[in-house]
Amino acid sequence: MQPPQGHGTQPGHHQRVQAQKNNRLGRTLAVAATALIGVLLFAGYAAFGRGASNEEMAQAMIAKADDLPENDWQLVERADPDAGCVATDSACVRLSATWSVPQRVGLADTASRLGVDMSGPPMGLFSGCLKSKMEDGGMARVCIDPVPELDDNWFVSIELTVD
Repeated sequence: MQPPQGHGTQPGHHQRVQAQKNNRLGRTLAVAATALIGVLLFAGYAAFGRGASNEEMAQAMIAKADDLPENDWQLVERADPDAGCVATDSACVRLSATWSVPQRVGLADTASRLGVDMSGPPMGLFSGCLKSKMEDGGMARVCIDPVPELDDNWFVSIELTVD
């Protein structure tokens, strides 16, 4: 028996509607899967691609800066790193500090105490700047400058960054 003519459904209409729903569902799932893969890749890069987390790098920088000054150094200013910054933005993991020191301080000695590779600069310098890689792979800039208004007083400045 044939279905009555003009009763609403054309042959194959239900199958076309179902196929369209399946196509939409498939595209939606593909987009969601692609987004999930992207998020996982970014998280994997952040967790494993850089080796250490920003918080660990920030704590290591703070420890180096804390160990550098001697008893008679007076802290002038300091900016600690932002441990909560985005892992791909290495510039946000930066520490800078300046101390006033009442005697001459060797540039090479100060830099080597930070873990800077001392194979390049000449020894015996008491002023100027030195920028080099640290043993942990970061960058360090150490500057020693005379305090203009005080004789035999020096500013020791450091800037530590992630490379």
